[in-house]
Amino acid sequence: MPFPLAVNVQGDYGYKVIVVEKESTISEVIQVAVDQIVGVLVAPFPEGTVLRAKIHGADEPLDSSLSVADAGFIKMEALQIYSEE
Repeated sequence: MPFPLAVNVQGDYGYKVIVVEKESTISEVIQVAVDQIVGVLVAPFPEGTVLRAKIHGADEPLDSSLSVADAGFIKMEALQIYSEE
């Protein structure tokens, strides 16, 4: 079942809507966002960059293997995708 999320990829000026499946993992959510936004709206990240995601306003990143369904997201949940330093 298609599930919309609002994502902000580091370097972008605002949130974009992506659509994933509820069974998608956070890693897959990051990949969908990167495929749609990086190289179009933001510069590509250096090779080997590790990207993480967190709920907007949260301090801790989400577990990359967590599924959208298991995370309990609501439709249009706001996620920030950023490079891990």
